[in-house]
Amino acid sequence: MFETHGQADEYILALGSHKKVSGSWRLDRQQRLSGALDRYTLELPEGHSAENGFDFYLDQLQNFNFRELFHCKSRDCGTSNSWANNHFKILQLYGLDQFQFYGAYEITTADSKPYYVSLYAVQRGNKRVYLQVDVLHIDKIIELGIASSPESIIKTIVTSGYYVFPDLVAQDTQGNTRIQIRTAHLQTLIDVLAQKANWNIALVGHDYSAVATAQQQKESLAYAEQLKAALVENGVAAKRVSTYGIGGLAPAGRGDREARVEVVLQN
Repeated sequence: MFETHGQADEYILALGSHKKVSGSWRLDRQQRLSGALDRYTLELPEGHSAENGFDFYLDQLQNFNFRELFHCKSRDCGTSNSWANNHFKILQLYGLDQFQFYGAYEITTADSKPYYVSLYAVQRGNKRVYLQVDVLHIDKIIELGIASSPESIIKTIVTSGYYVFPDLVAQDTQGNTRIQIRTAHLQTLIDVLAQKANWNIALVGHDYSAVATAQQQKESLAYAEQLKAALVENGVAAKRVSTYGIGGLAPAGRGDREARVEVVLQN
């Protein structure tokens, strides 16, 4: 295993595949970040596939409040050469295009700043399997937010039946709690609804503040209605979106959040 720890002034978080543009391979979506970077390059024991290794480390993220930003596998990721030599700049990661897996994830904690994890696994032509794990603790919050790809959101909704809308709960100048709807997250949800024109959704608000249940439900409904208003303002038909507020009656999935809004598929 090789590992490095240090400050990264310009870390490129890959949020898309490598695609050929004007004769060169480039990421079709990315985010530049800075912060404390921990990097681990692992050679897996014989008999373990790239998919096994990737899934093992992805399973470890299940212990946290994490959100998939992007995922690809096999040739959908582009060329392994691009990931090894251009992105990670680690020669051992150059392998077979059909045996590669990549994922980018945001981890949220009680701290105001999230951190980001990149996983890349690949099998080389000599059957050796390598895994790259990058963990970046950012030094400043991205004001617009880092959105998941529409494909990741669709996969989450289809698999789980719902998606937790990424938000930041804060108090306004009058002391009222509101959700701050970040542009990137809103636009991606709009893109999802455009792709899935037959989908109708429910926005379900949750609130865990130390007040009576009725007040929790009132506040949580307000969160859901804020998000609906933003969607409708940006062209989503109001009839496709219903709103509910259940206060603190559904604690499962709360994590470190004081409030949240879930996007639930109603079809």
